[in-house]
Amino acid sequence: MGTIKTIVADGNEIFRYGLCSILHEAGFEICSEVDNGALILTAYESVKPDLCVISFSMPEISGIQLANKIVEKYPRANILVMADSDADSVLNDFLDSGANGLLLKSAHRIELIDAAGKVANGENFLGKQFSKMMTREYLRLARLRKAKKQITRREKEVLTLLVEGMTSSEIAEKLYISPRTVDKHRTNLLKKLGQKNTAGLVRFALQNKHLV
Repeated sequence: MGTIKTIVADGNEIFRYGLCSILHEAGFEICSEVDNGALILTAYESVKPDLCVISFSMPEISGIQLANKIVEKYPRANILVMADSDADSVLNDFLDSGANGLLLKSAHRIELIDAAGKVANGENFLGKQFSKMMTREYLRLARLRKAKKQITRREKEVLTLLVEGMTSSEIAEKLYISPRTVDKHRTNLLKKLGQKNTAGLVRFALQNKHLV
């Protein structure tokens, strides 16, 4: 694999030291350590590293913003972002950035070395927890697409009126059907959309307007 010139950027001195130690022991050449986001671009331009490891949260400017700035100027840059949490917002911000890899700071050192090596070679890498999140989201969207195909026109009408706060009797009167038929449509919706009650149906409809 050869020597991998590396920049490590993190505002926490203890974590940064540990990160550098692990990577150095694994054969990475630590060319620069940065503790402030405002200095990273300068350091990058000076070193032209094979790998840049950036903390998601940095003083002055976030790691994601830095990744975007670096990639904008150096499209072939290889960037691994280290995140403090596995919140959905972290994954979403990463996916919108130009970074190659995303890993939790709590990851095992072996996973860190694996991630660093792959990102340095231009590959994409998602830590185990983020990979699971991506899989769950993919499966959720697949279920939603399937449910959308199964929901009938009348069921969509009932769901729309439920969101508007109408009762079964009010819906029945508006659609010229019986309250029992409305309840049947509601039961079908609960089953198809995997919800437990009307509140769940309403919440689902509000959160997935593009799919219902």
